[in-house]
Amino acid sequence: MTDCNRSSARPWIVFTVVLAVLALAAGGAFLLLRPHGGSPFGGRPGAHITVGLRDKPTSLDICTNSERAVEQALIDNVYQTLVTMDGERAISANVAARWSESTDGLRYSFQLRAGATFADGSPLDASAVVASLQRTIQNKQVGADGLAHVASVENPDGTTVVITLHEPNPRLLEALAGRAGVIVNPNAQNADFTRQSYGSGPFAVSAFTDDAIELTRNEHYWQDKPALARVTLRYMPSDEALVNGMRDGSLDVALPQGAQAAGELAKLDGVQVRDGVSTRKTLVAFNNAGSSPFSDEQVRRFTRFAIDAAQIARTQPDAKEQLSGPISQLQPGYEDLNALFPFDLARAQSMRSYFAAGYFTPFTLLADDAHRDLAQQIVDEMAAIPLPVSLEVVNAATLASRVETGDYTCALIEMDDPHDYTRFVDGSAMFGYQNGAAQEQYAKALAQTDFASYREQLRAFDRIVGQDAASAWLYTGKDVVAAQSHVQGLPVDLTGWRLPLAHVRA
Repeated sequence: MTDCNRSSARPWIVFTVVLAVLALAAGGAFLLLRPHGGSPFGGRPGAHITVGLRDKPTSLDICTNSERAVEQALIDNVYQTLVTMDGERAISANVAARWSESTDGLRYSFQLRAGATFADGSPLDASAVVASLQRTIQNKQVGADGLAHVASVENPDGTTVVITLHEPNPRLLEALAGRAGVIVNPNAQNADFTRQSYGSGPFAVSAFTDDAIELTRNEHYWQDKPALARVTLRYMPSDEALVNGMRDGSLDVALPQGAQAAGELAKLDGVQVRDGVSTRKTLVAFNNAGSSPFSDEQVRRFTRFAIDAAQIARTQPDAKEQLSGPISQLQPGYEDLNALFPFDLARAQSMRSYFAAGYFTPFTLLADDAHRDLAQQIVDEMAAIPLPVSLEVVNAATLASRVETGDYTCALIEMDDPHDYTRFVDGSAMFGYQNGAAQEQYAKALAQTDFASYREQLRAFDRIVGQDAASAWLYTGKDVVAAQSHVQGLPVDLTGWRLPLAHVRA
């Protein structure tokens, strides 16, 4: 038995995009709710679908389990957050209908929606929100690091929550749209969170087995009820099993992890395959440490001109959009920097000519076998400058270890943490990157008193690091969703993190 008072081994905040954003009335007024009505989304009222996924969570404990799989399955479906983020990366209403901030950034006041309830019918009021936030902070649960500088959390009345800070934290609203903002039923203090759910979302967990999670429509749901009566999240051992399940009709939806499976699914009759942006970033990491040729800004810059990132982003099967800086499209602070280093081999060769013929000693581009072909293409482009580079292929674990410790010159890698751009601030061995202007700009972003200003200052940080060619970013990956023709309303962006099902119909 566990409860939400267990501490997390490694709390971290996850940025999110929720495509099914709650519609706000003009001027920030309350959303008109129909808590006892039927679904406005169409579809058969008793419909059931089976969704094929790959990574099953080890437990359903939303408070202590930091796995991506538990967030994908439960947040927006079973548990809700105080606020959310819309497709423009702006903070939007969720359980809180509106909020205000003091000009000094030290006080946030949230007004909750009327009539909100948990799945057992008990009220989701201000005291429940306060209890969830206090437990997260006191017990260092998943998301606690996003609640830095909180001095107090109070509820002056049943619909108002007030958070007071010791010092400004412009990421607070961002955190409350993620794990830190998850609201748990306070009546579940001694319950088994590992196998049961205690949320306020459109579904509740009715079963948790070795290979599946059963979600059942929450009949106490305080907004428009979902069209689906039941959803089975079935966890499959391979992408091949997902394809076979869609082929024989045992699956209605599949989320493959590999581009090959996505291609096979697209060939099936009656199956629609769509893709959206993920947080996964593919880049050529440069070791900026003093012993590396990439410690020289001009070497980094001419190497970026020689790598045809636009063509790579167009042709790689797992690529969604070109990326040219440390912050990706689904993160606050993203800026389109693709014009900084367009493919221009002649310019790269001209810049290279300022270095003596014997200036560079042979080095390798490190890659794993899964990216061998792309790595060889990049080696060929770098060799055309020319640089004395060759390909070194290692297994994925070795690649990760060597890059983490800085034991490489350049490497083709993937990154998939919403805040991994901070690796270009902290001078970590991973990149060995030191730039006083970037560090100052990042500190300036954190010193803001509101989220909008923080996001704008973070854009400036993104540009500084991108212009400095701290690495050669290539593209943002895609999340793929395949569905039988009778299934409509599925989200596409960020489905590897969250899979909101309230608006899906069949």
